[in-house]
Amino acid sequence: MNKKNVSISSVISDLINHLNQLPGIGPKTAERLAFHIIKSPENKILSLADSLIKSKQKLSFCNNCFIVTEINPCNICTDEMRDQKSICIVQDSIDAYAIESTNNYNGSYHILNGYISPINGIGPNELTISSLIKRIEKKPPTEIILATNPTIEGDATATYISNQIKSANIKISRLAVGIPFGGDLDYTDPKTLTQAFNSRQIFE
Repeated sequence: MNKKNVSISSVISDLINHLNQLPGIGPKTAERLAFHIIKSPENKILSLADSLIKSKQKLSFCNNCFIVTEINPCNICTDEMRDQKSICIVQDSIDAYAIESTNNYNGSYHILNGYISPINGIGPNELTISSLIKRIEKKPPTEIILATNPTIEGDATATYISNQIKSANIKISRLAVGIPFGGDLDYTDPKTLTQAFNSRQIFE
C-alpha cells in the first residue's frame, strides 16, 4: 500500500514563504520560525504583529540624513551637542546604530539606503547621494567619513562619493584598521569599530 503524502496547510505555506523573503532566512530557518510562531502563545504573536504594524505606521526616514526615525528631523540631526560639521556616510540605519553603540562618534550621519551595484541595476540615482550633495552645498562640513562596508560595492560607492565632493574643501576619510574586507559594519563589535574610527585615513 502506497503511503499518501500529507499536504501542508496553505496558511503555513504562506507564512513560510513570507519568512523566507527576509534577509538571511533560508527555507529551513523559515520553516522552523513558522512552526515556532504557530506553537507560541497567541498574546506573544499578537504583540509581535502589533510591533510590525507600528514600525510601518510610525517610522519614516529623516528628511535630512535618511536614518529611520519616529520624528522628523531625527534626534541626531537636531542635537546641538553633536558635531554637525562631521558627516559619517553609511549604507543603512543599522550601520549608524552599530557606530552609535561604540560611544566613540559624536557627529551626524547620512544614510545611503544601499550601494552602487551596476550588476543589480543600482546606480547613484537609486541612492540618497544627490541629497547628500545638496546637503553639503547648503552647509559644508569639515569632514566626511566614508563608513561604507569594505566590499567591492562599498569601495565603489565610497570612490564615487569622494569624486563628487573632491572639489570642495572638505577632509575625506575612510574607516581603516579592524574591519576585514567583505565584512559588514552591523556584525562588527564595538571595540573593532572604535579602532577603525580612531585609525581612519584620508581617502584618496
